[in-house]
Amino acid sequence: MSLLIKTTGPVVRIDLARPDEGNAMTLDMMRELAKTVREYGANPDTRVIAIAPRGEQFCRGRDVGGAPSGGAKPSAYHLRTVVMAAVLGVYDAFAACPVPTVACVQGDALGFGAAMAAAADITLVSDHALLGFTEIEHNIPPALAMAAVLGKVPSKLLTWLTYSAEKVRAEQAVSFGLASKVLPRERFEQESKAFLETLAGRPRLVLETIKRYQTNASALSPEMASEYAGTLLALVSTAE
Repeated sequence: MSLLIKTTGPVVRIDLARPDEGNAMTLDMMRELAKTVREYGANPDTRVIAIAPRGEQFCRGRDVGGAPSGGAKPSAYHLRTVVMAAVLGVYDAFAACPVPTVACVQGDALGFGAAMAAAADITLVSDHALLGFTEIEHNIPPALAMAAVLGKVPSKLLTWLTYSAEKVRAEQAVSFGLASKVLPRERFEQESKAFLETLAGRPRLVLETIKRYQTNASALSPEMASEYAGTLLALVSTAE
């Protein structure tokens, strides 16, 4: 199997287990990842879902496959409903998950790997890791990757990252909005695990409310955002 799932109490850890291929994601892996996040996210016992790959790399991108056999050029319908749907399904599952998703980026994250890492609610990154949108090097416009980070990365900066294909270091990734916190490589496993356990110790309702507010409030006026915050807090405070 290319995905390994381990549950430790309220923590669900999903390992990308293709270390020899740099954890490049096949279409089947993407579909399975999205399904797993949705299923465990709906489980009331789950409080945090972590993506924590095996090997030296987080994810070097997509494993291009799934094209029609016989050498025929895939139709636009096939590309949209099979290839692109699998990619977008991962982003949608992360966004729809009611509890926090955490990307544990222990190594380089490129292309789809960078977008997947940034799409998570929290992104922990090793101080030796590089992140980059490298699709243009393969003459592919990184529109799907850009869709995953819109609103997280300033427009001018996202334009530079996608046109230049520059690979940025962990500290830059945090300042750019692609990551949340840098951890030292030699203590990455230990410190990321400790964070996940601490986060999972919080009540699920509190975790859900934080994510719900952050997801919805950005589209509201300041007045309505304040009203929404007060309403959510009142509901949580009186929940039994």
